[in-house]
Order: sequence, then structure tokens, then C-alpha cells
Amino acid sequence: MREFDHNGLLLAEYQGKLFEKSNDLTCSTAIFLRRFLHSDLLKSLDTNNPSLLSLDVNEGITSIIQQFGDTDYGKIKYSRSSLFWMGYMYRYISYTREVSTKFVMDLFAHKQLNDVYYTFHTQDPEWCIRSLLDINDLDDDIFDCNLRLKKTIKDKGVY
Repeated sequence: MREFDHNGLLLAEYQGKLFEKSNDLTCSTAIFLRRFLHSDLLKSLDTNNPSLLSLDVNEGITSIIQQFGDTDYGKIKYSRSSLFWMGYMYRYISYTREVSTKFVMDLFAHKQLNDVYYTFHTQDPEWCIRSLLDINDLDDDIFDCNLRLKKTIKDKGVY
């Protein structure tokens, strides 16, 4: 697990603001999130290196629109505050657990994060992660990239 340092804070706040700004688009939240998930911007964000990004939210939104085009598909939009928190949490988890955002979004669907927003958004991010893992009947081992290898070694009696 990586310490949440200044770089992590910059990236989490940027992604939170990016999600929040997506509310200005004509498409639904789900459409924006799907496009974000497949964007070149996310590939850059997943390097978890803020020096590779301009960290300008308008440029980020523009890059996603340029990559996928504009659409007015979908109607349901989450609140700006919920979107900021979701973006922040997805990046916080990705950064501290050193896993891809796609992996995190597969574990914790955006609908679930929106549903728990009012209860969770004032809590410590680590408390939120523990609670989300508990709700989904998972444990922190899910973030361990070597878990399968460790299980194989243990099953073979090497340890």
C-alpha cells in the first residue's frame, strides 16, 4: 500500500473536479463515466504521476469529448458533490492500493458510490474503503496483486 502523499492529493482532487465538471455535459453521468473509463486521460491518470498531466479540468473534459465526441444520451445525472466525492475516492483507492481505476470501478460501481454518498462523504477515506469492502463481502486482500501466487504457494505447502 502506498502512502497518500501530495501527489496523491493532487490527483484525487483533480479527478474529483473532473467528475464534478462532467455535470456540465449534456450526457448522463453513466455515459461520462463509461467514456472516462476508456479514455486516454484515464491511462495517464493511472500512472499516478501528476507531472504527466496539465491538471486543468477543462482540458480533461475537452480531451474526453475530442476522443469520443459529444452526446446528449442519457438523462440521469448525479449531484456535483457526489460526483466530486466519487472521483476523489476512485483516485484515492487507485493511488493508495496501486491498482487500476477500472479495477476499482468494477469493485465499487458508480451507482453504489452514489447510493452511499450521503452517509460516507464526511468519513475518512480509509473508513469508506473498509465499509465498502464489508458491504461487498470482500477484504483488503482483493487489492493484493500477488494473492493468487500466495495462495498457490500456500496450497503446495511451500510455506
